[in-house]
Amino acid sequence: MNATVSKRHTWILLWICLILLNVIIRYPITPHEIGSDSFLMHFIADSISKFGYAKWWYHPLSIIGLYPYSTSSALPFYLSGVSQSISMDMERTIWIVLSCFGIFSSFTAYLMAGAIRDDEIFKFLTALVYSTSAGILTFTTWNASSRGLFVVMLPLFIYFLIRSRFSLKYGLLAGALFFLLMAIHNLFYLVIPIIVIFCFILIISHLIYKLKSREMDITIRKNFKTGFIVSMLLMIFIVLLIQSFIKYSFEEQISIILSYARYSGVLIVFAIGGFISLLFKSKKKFEEWFLLLVIISLIPFLPIEMYAKFFMLPLIALLISSGIMNSIAIRQKRKTALSIVIILLFLSVSFSTFYQFGRTNISDQYIKSEFWAEESTVNAAIWTKLYTNEGIFSDKLSLTRRILAYSGMAMLSETEVIHSIQGNLDEYEFNNMSIRSPFSTSFYFEGPFYLSSSQSSKIWFWYKLRNENYNSKWGEIIIQRFNLNYYIGYEEEVSTIFSRSIIHQKDKLFDNGRISIWWLEGRF
Repeated sequence: MNATVSKRHTWILLWICLILLNVIIRYPITPHEIGSDSFLMHFIADSISKFGYAKWWYHPLSIIGLYPYSTSSALPFYLSGVSQSISMDMERTIWIVLSCFGIFSSFTAYLMAGAIRDDEIFKFLTALVYSTSAGILTFTTWNASSRGLFVVMLPLFIYFLIRSRFSLKYGLLAGALFFLLMAIHNLFYLVIPIIVIFCFILIISHLIYKLKSREMDITIRKNFKTGFIVSMLLMIFIVLLIQSFIKYSFEEQISIILSYARYSGVLIVFAIGGFISLLFKSKKKFEEWFLLLVIISLIPFLPIEMYAKFFMLPLIALLISSGIMNSIAIRQKRKTALSIVIILLFLSVSFSTFYQFGRTNISDQYIKSEFWAEESTVNAAIWTKLYTNEGIFSDKLSLTRRILAYSGMAMLSETEVIHSIQGNLDEYEFNNMSIRSPFSTSFYFEGPFYLSSSQSSKIWFWYKLRNENYNSKWGEIIIQRFNLNYYIGYEEEVSTIFSRSIIHQKDKLFDNGRISIWWLEGRF
């Protein structure tokens, strides 16, 4: 009894340490938000709080972002709800919510691992590796990206899906969560192969169960399993891997591999051993067949690293934990093996921490940053909110999103959904929509509807104005169309035709040494 209580206390202590680690490693060292999508999400969520509804909902497909001028809606609604519930501004709400997502990721990974193998060490290792991986940290540390919420919820979906074998309620939960994933991010397309593989294995296992009820030669069946099936899977794996990467140059292939290592962590080397042991294991359980076939089915998507490297994180975490468990099992001196594993886990967390804090250079909070909003930008946004009431233009994508987030002012933007929120759309946009062919990949990945003319898309005007003189024909048309009276740019960056055309001819209204605001009134 005492041993059981002591063991329970040990696990409780380990979980407390893991939660504290997740909190500490996500403590912000930047003065404001991080990322690019975060500022866009900040603005969208604030618009829901301001107007009381999603202004980009023109069609049912708008909910999942598959209709022009829309975006996936789950995260903005969640952020808006929390912000209103706790009466806190959106920036601090994002920090609190994302920190909670980071902690929650350890529990979703724990449940997922338990569905694969009922072993406490395996489950805890998966929770630790997953929640502290650089990929999860990137989108759960003051960076409100829909990808972050998606990868946090994905392990929970896998758990519900596997458990649905034994209970209808888990199947219903898996179905409900799939619809939620659809509203979170378009990465839900990669969930479809997982569902197909699950159904396939379920049917095969049912057929095998029927065959086992008959008299069969056990030796033939055993040789068939260990020989033919493993050989076929290995051949499929190799063919798919070669086919996926052969069109890329050697340098591009190395870049893709390093990208996965960067976001999975140094322990990714154990994933190789975990996969090999899983492939050649003689008696695989249903869950192990499921994991193996899902990994093989997702190989063609690996080169799409922008999204696949995050989607693959739960599966990589499972393979890493499996590889570590195998390394401990084959060692004769268990204490030595355990010490090595502890050191490796420490290195893994240190690796993630380096990228977590090292990429955000805050030696001078007033310099330009590619990762977070500097004070000069926030000050310019506040000034804009207080003293301007007309349209604004900035030819820098990151600056446009940051000014939008902190000011909420009307701006010409490169993002379609912003024009929906700001009411810049008219009947012309919707009259110029066409329907894609159901036989094209764009129909499923970009939505059935699209704007038939590039000039009917508002983002076209943003890119066009950057390359036009302010008093040119197109400059005049666009400025009048969107009622633009102010230009915001970085003081030392005059890199576009538009910015060069105004700096010596228009009045400067604001200058904090980093950001300048120019008045375009009386421009013609």
